[in-house]
Amino acid sequence: MKRIVIGTAGHIDHGKTSLIKALTGIDCDRLKVEKERGITTELGFAHYKINDELIIGIVDVPGHEKFVKHMVSGSWGIDVVLLVIAADEGVMPQTREHMDICTMLGLEKAIVAITKKDLVDEEMLELVKEDIDDFLKLTPFKNAPVIPVSSHTGENLDILKKTIMDVALSTKERSKKGIFRLPVDRVFTLKGLGTIITGTCVSGHIEVGEEIEVYPLEKRARIRNIQAYHEDAKEAYAGQRVALNLQGIDRDEIERRTIIGRPNTLFPTKRLDVSFKYLKLPFKGIKTDSIFRFHLATMLDEARLILLDRDIIEPGDEAFAQLVFKEPIVALPGDRFIIRGSFRIQTIGGGVILDIAPLKHKRLSSELLDTYKILISGQPHEKALYHIKKGGHGGMEKDMLSTILGMEMDSMESVLNALKKDNKIKGMGKFIVDMDRFKEYKEMLKKNVMDFHEKNPLKVGISKEELRTRLPKVEQIIFQTSLDEFIKDGVLKIEQDKVIGIDKKDAADQHLDSIETEMLKILIKYGITPPGVKELSQEIKRDEKQTKDILERLVHKKKAVKVKSDLYFHTSIMDDLKETVERFLKEKREMTPSDFKSLFNVSRKYMIPILEYLDEIKLTIRVGDKRVLRSLNSH
Repeated sequence: MKRIVIGTAGHIDHGKTSLIKALTGIDCDRLKVEKERGITTELGFAHYKINDELIIGIVDVPGHEKFVKHMVSGSWGIDVVLLVIAADEGVMPQTREHMDICTMLGLEKAIVAITKKDLVDEEMLELVKEDIDDFLKLTPFKNAPVIPVSSHTGENLDILKKTIMDVALSTKERSKKGIFRLPVDRVFTLKGLGTIITGTCVSGHIEVGEEIEVYPLEKRARIRNIQAYHEDAKEAYAGQRVALNLQGIDRDEIERRTIIGRPNTLFPTKRLDVSFKYLKLPFKGIKTDSIFRFHLATMLDEARLILLDRDIIEPGDEAFAQLVFKEPIVALPGDRFIIRGSFRIQTIGGGVILDIAPLKHKRLSSELLDTYKILISGQPHEKALYHIKKGGHGGMEKDMLSTILGMEMDSMESVLNALKKDNKIKGMGKFIVDMDRFKEYKEMLKKNVMDFHEKNPLKVGISKEELRTRLPKVEQIIFQTSLDEFIKDGVLKIEQDKVIGIDKKDAADQHLDSIETEMLKILIKYGITPPGVKELSQEIKRDEKQTKDILERLVHKKKAVKVKSDLYFHTSIMDDLKETVERFLKEKREMTPSDFKSLFNVSRKYMIPILEYLDEIKLTIRVGDKRVLRSLNSH
């Protein structure tokens, strides 16, 4: 069944609610104050089923200027506007403002109902029609059908119903594809059911039993039940007025301004790149950094308007701008918004959201024009590449890119595959990096390795962790992929967590060989009582840094053993010591510090570090003040 949502628009007391009641039998004024005052103050909802192939949802909006914020939220997500103009008054101020809002929201189809036909004569009716024709000429709705009706007598209601049906059938139904979103316009509780929210599903679909998130509040719940037009349904999807019965969340935890979506598919932002159009009003130009009321779906927030390509925007002009918020909001690219004055409460413009995760642009810079062109009219692959480039060397996570593009993962993957085919991007796990940025990162990695060798000729190589900290911060998978590609190409190699340049001279360097040989002879000479690095440096006549580098090279080659930061032993000396300790423990079962001292005739300076080293390599284990063989103790 095709589902289309129609929203009313028009001045206060022009008979919008009465007309809907006459069309559907449903009274949209549900509040006591609305009944008493005879005006609509809140959104009202109705529907009627045309036939088995078409059902119409209707959103009734307030006409009073004080409730324009409700009018905006009600108009977001509708497919056709039903403009209501009273025959006894004609086009009025709120008629014009409501039409401005509908125009800013990108609505393309309208039906005009001239209500209260029974209150005027034919001459007055013709004057009102002319007034409406002149008014509509300046809007996208100049070809809208205009039907005079009377909700009181029922005259021409059948013609209006037929017109609504024809327009609805010619209106393209919203796709079930896309990221699921439902802006909340009502929250209440029902005994035995709990929390219920209502709204117009503007994109995507969702099913009973699925988990949802309330954005931007970071609250989660599960859908217990779905109703569409007062009937239970298994699924809610774009183009429907729906109610969701939520499990695991209280009514007080949800606000009207929130958006219901799947977890991790939307994210809050305090900054938006937009295309902003200033309505052709008899006002002054707007300066950059001005504060306005920002309306999006059911949200109303204060926003600072930063003009990116100029200092002042004049009425009737359109500009590339950035909106900055005090509190986070949730939106997707392509969403349309309304801007109203902070002091003069009137609609002054609106536009389209282009980027929900923008950079802080340098105003009036030359590259802004290219950015604007891509964001406003670029192909999906161009927009994807622009956003991926924004991530720099770290690229972007696929989930994040999906939200920034406003595309479901499946649709986005086809875009990414085309970019991969053209060698524009590099995919690594759940991350995507611009190919040029990836190549830059790899070059930096290689240069850091080679620079390290040049500055530290006596060191084997740079540790992976140190290398990573010298480079721009990226995810581990990007760093590792870069290393792996160099290893595969024979440019780098890894030995015991050291990254080494292949073209660096290694063991073939005879000068290094002779230095190492000299050091090994000294370590053999001192046996189990070697001096510290300072004394060794004096003996080989080198500075301490060079001496330590030589010792670390020998440790890397397993020719020396490091016991603590300042003690190095010849490997053969330490192997003999370990054998002696093992034989002693197999025979005696345990060893005290005095036993160790008797065996090797060493002072505490050497005894304690060596005993701790034997524990570290899991030869021994300390029990009280004694050591036992770990292998025997495990049994």
